Amino acid sequence: MGNETPIRAERGIKEGPADGSPSQDNDLSLTSVLQPSESIPSRWRFAIVTGLIVLATVLHYGIDVQMGAVHDVLTRSYYIPIVLAGLWFGIRGGFLAALAVTIVFFPHALHGWNAPYSFVFRLIEILMYYAIGILTGLMSDRTRNAHRAERDARLERERALREKESAFETLKTRTSEVFELEKQVRRSDRLAALGKLSAGLAHEIRNPLGSIKTAVEILADRVKRDETARDSQRAELYDVILEETERLNRTLTAFLDFARSERDLGGAEPRLANLSETLEKTVDLLRAQLGHSRVEVDWDPTALDVDLSIAESHLKQVLLNLLLNSMEAMESGGEIRVKILHESDRGATFSVEDDGSGIGSDIRDAVFDPFVSTKTGGTGLGLSVVAKLADTYGGSVDIDSGYSGGACVVITLPTASL
Repeated sequence: MGNETPIRAERGIKEGPADGSPSQDNDLSLTSVLQPSESIPSRWRFAIVTGLIVLATVLHYGIDVQMGAVHDVLTRSYYIPIVLAGLWFGIRGGFLAALAVTIVFFPHALHGWNAPYSFVFRLIEILMYYAIGILTGLMSDRTRNAHRAERDARLERERALREKESAFETLKTRTSEVFELEKQVRRSDRLAALGKLSAGLAHEIRNPLGSIKTAVEILADRVKRDETARDSQRAELYDVILEETERLNRTLTAFLDFARSERDLGGAEPRLANLSETLEKTVDLLRAQLGHSRVEVDWDPTALDVDLSIAESHLKQVLLNLLLNSMEAMESGGEIRVKILHESDRGATFSVEDDGSGIGSDIRDAVFDPFVSTKTGGTGLGLSVVAKLADTYGGSVDIDSGYSGGACVVITLPTASL
């Protein structure tokens, strides 16, 4: 019995359900017997021990003394409440139960009343009561302490595991942030270097382009006034030259917009623009092109009534580039939707969605880099300009990879402080 007690108690701890709920096996184990708060209340245990002592004593003194065998059994029955007291209340409970039995049994042991055993044997029986009570209580206390230590160790392990999981999640989040910051730094370095190159290149090319354009315009005007010198093929060539010169000029303008420094982007223009009003002005600029392309722009003026901390001209440029990209992506027409996604005191997030072919996963990560375009003949600078403007004002721009209806560009800009 002494060897089985700790084993059964340990099994009661280790074999319980994972959710911590009590099981039938645990209720039958020694662990549950030793835990008054988990099965029978302490007052009921005390009542059981007292009742068994009283019952054995009443029978002892109530049965005829000539029935020696019955009295012998009743003498041994005192061990039951003593053992239970030792199990339930520890060494003190076993000792007190043995003391109570001694008090009620001593008159019978002293006088004997023709019992089959002498006083010495009864005295030895009383000493055995104390020995059994103390040993049982001692084993109970050791088992209970072992259970408590195991429980504390398990709680400590669980706490340590939770701390490790929390530290791992924190480390994972910080690592992701570091990688994202490193990615942004690399992009910023590339953009800064390319911006300097673009600025120098644009200034070197723009002046001769202006001269060429002026000369061709003069020649074209003279040919059109001189009926004898009009040559349809030459006039058509002049138109091509003018068209291509204008296209180069637009490309260089995009280069300059992209290459502007943050100081130049700030300018003297107030950093305050209403999203709904600026969007309406931008749509008015594109009204003819939108109608020709059979594209409609849908937005809720009330929902988009947000003041952003950005120059209106730059917000208009952001919206213009995004609307043009969406319009060119829908060759058969469609709808562009501008929605507010989130708004707080620190910033507002809105999206520009279209029904086009979308952006392939192979170029999604590089779509904001210069010269990356999904359109034939595109400069690949539209989204780069958008990203640079958003970054200049402390915002961000990203592609919603979960959007399946076409392309969805998500922009976050700081709100204007009151």
